[in-house]
Amino acid sequence: MRPSSLRVRGVVATLALAVLCSTAVADRKKGRGKAKTVKASIAACTSFDQIDREDDGVDLVVANRCEIKLACSVSWSLTCRPAVGKSRKSQHGEAFALSTDAVETTSATPSACGNDGWVIDDVAWSCQPDPEAKAVATR
Repeated sequence: MRPSSLRVRGVVATLALAVLCSTAVADRKKGRGKAKTVKASIAACTSFDQIDREDDGVDLVVANRCEIKLACSVSWSLTCRPAVGKSRKSQHGEAFALSTDAVETTSATPSACGNDGWVIDDVAWSCQPDPEAKAVATR
């Protein structure tokens, strides 16, 4: 089984919108105008895409077009669906630093499922200013 590109892209778009909305609400409650501006500008200069790999999984691609180094992460669920027996669901993810004008590709593969059917879903991603890069810049 392959995940439906349209369904997964819809989920990703919904998650991205939810992250942006919750960030804006949280910043407003804290009264941190500068933090809101930084997060909004990061949302404007980062992008996410996923590329189906035939029957071999999905590539999750995060691009940084910001003027600062970012700390990013991607996560997903893998559900193995054997012909006989119960499905098994597991969480996966990776965190990484992303330099300016860089792209990171993480492969979400069904290799843990062997020859069983599989579904990759619950894909999420996030980026924020890299705290290590910020510390170096202020020294």
